[in-house]
Amino acid sequence: MQDFVRRLTVSVLLIPVMVCLICYAFQPLVQSIIVLLTALLASVSMWEYEQLARNKGGRVLFPFLAIVTIGEVISFVLPVPYLPIVVFGAGLLGLFALHFNKNPGAIVDLAVSTFGLVYIAVPVGMMLGVLYFPCVDGRLWLAYLIAVTKLTDVGAYFCGTLLGRIKLAPHISPGKTVEGALFGLACALATSYWFSYLLPLSTVQSVFLGLILGIVGQFGDLAESLLKRDANKKDSNNLPGLGGGLDAIDSLLFTAPILYLYLLI
Repeated sequence: MQDFVRRLTVSVLLIPVMVCLICYAFQPLVQSIIVLLTALLASVSMWEYEQLARNKGGRVLFPFLAIVTIGEVISFVLPVPYLPIVVFGAGLLGLFALHFNKNPGAIVDLAVSTFGLVYIAVPVGMMLGVLYFPCVDGRLWLAYLIAVTKLTDVGAYFCGTLLGRIKLAPHISPGKTVEGALFGLACALATSYWFSYLLPLSTVQSVFLGLILGIVGQFGDLAESLLKRDANKKDSNNLPGLGGGLDAIDSLLFTAPILYLYLLI
């Protein structure tokens, strides 16, 4: 509980900074800062993932993978059609090329590295894709994404702590409960409905999106817990008040693609 309160305090202190950055996101200087910080967050998260993989015998070519991750994140901002797919494909070819002189363990290493790109680089890039999505005010959509996802996490935690009895996934995350998950889902629906007054969302659309994001976001939280549990780690890093980059964005890694594809379709 004390650890969560410390992280919540740090997050609350960061909210004004995030709001300012999002509000002025279309100014060239601020846009550069946002892209830089997002690329840095993705790179740190990739490094944390590499540490988890090493604990299980996987080997990630981190310097190269960090470069591909930064390129993938930036590609979602540049107005070039299909650029994210091109960068991802080039990164995949590069990974194969770097393993041509290393046969033992190549299958495992390539699988671990490719999963890292799919799990971290692409979803983080899609967060920027939501913010700078053409023909819509991406600032509101990104605020919607963060609010729905994070309020789901907070609601699930507090309800699970105070009222939770039935364990949701005891072998992965003993603290998570069914009661907390249901209350978190209710928070997602309520937040999504509230945003329907700010965004071009009908009641049906807000309920549908809130339901999907609330469920998928909790899957993202459990997914990272699965990786950490398998690697015998409590947190993905030791950043003061935050734990790790992956800990901060684990649920967003699953919800960002959903919202990005919704806007795309």
